[in-house]
Amino acid sequence: MLKNTAAFFLFLLHVIFWLAFYLVPFVDPRGIHAVHKSMNPNFFLDIHLLINHALFIFLFYFNSNLLIPNFLKKARKIEYTLILFFLFITILTISYIIFPFLRLPKPPIGAPRLPDINVLRINQTIALSIPLLFVLMVSTTYRIVRDKYLQDKINKEKETENLKTELSFLRSQISPHFIFNALNSSIILVRKQSDLAESCLLKLASLLRYMLYEADDDKVLIENEIQYISDYIDLQGIRFGESVIIQKHLNVDELFDQYIEPMLLIPFIENAFKHGTSVLKNPEIHISIEEKQGTLLLEVKNKFVTTIRDNKNNGIGLTNVGRRLELLYPTKHTLNQTIEKDWYSVFLTIDLTK
Repeated sequence: MLKNTAAFFLFLLHVIFWLAFYLVPFVDPRGIHAVHKSMNPNFFLDIHLLINHALFIFLFYFNSNLLIPNFLKKARKIEYTLILFFLFITILTISYIIFPFLRLPKPPIGAPRLPDINVLRINQTIALSIPLLFVLMVSTTYRIVRDKYLQDKINKEKETENLKTELSFLRSQISPHFIFNALNSSIILVRKQSDLAESCLLKLASLLRYMLYEADDDKVLIENEIQYISDYIDLQGIRFGESVIIQKHLNVDELFDQYIEPMLLIPFIENAFKHGTSVLKNPEIHISIEEKQGTLLLEVKNKFVTTIRDNKNNGIGLTNVGRRLELLYPTKHTLNQTIEKDWYSVFLTIDLTK
């Protein structure tokens, strides 16, 4: 539909241009073929003017649709110039030959005497050369601008598709990573605390349902994403019980009607549970998500032991989410990661205002 509309408007623009160009001699009394006005009462349908106009149209589209793509675009500039020169001379010759044989009415009594035919030919050549050069210039500019617009459109479409592909790949890396961790949590819980296994599996089912049916969209409500995060934290709370201190503060009421890319925040929280529990004596994790003037603020802190951090598997999700942030919010986010004593902290801000 959009393509048909654009094609229609482009066609309409061409029609308007050629109508306006045809009417130029009537606006300027000294313009093209002005010598005929005193001799031909039907000047609007002057045969010579119609023939010249047809030659202009031929030159415009022959140059833009044939010569430029087949010669100028292929760096065959010498051939392009020679063909244009020959075409230019041919059009002038056609107009030059036809003009003397047109049957023009005799000038009325009292009308000024017509100039000599040779003078008319010279004037005609000059008068015709100017619009020919103008049409040639407009034709070349039109083709160059049109090709650039189409190429930019193609490049933009490719960029969009590449972005979608990359984001899909990054998201597909995050999901298996989370499922692996969650299943491990469930297995441990079944072995150690079977009375909580059912609650844990229900939480896991809820999380998987969200990932399958909602997180596949380009964007989700922040309310749903926060609920997903809350369920994940609860799942970990069931798993670790009182062995890990978990402080959770989720307050984004002002952002409930706004959207965010799914699975964008969870890797930071996953990372905290992965590296902030292990063999620590007093593991502690603080998670805070809130809103300030349209900006989403995420802060995650966890204790860790430097010597046991696994560099090989460290931050698979964080690497991916960092790349996603660069792609989705290139100038509207900040991400800071700090290490102070035994605490690892992540602070993320995302400007969600339009």
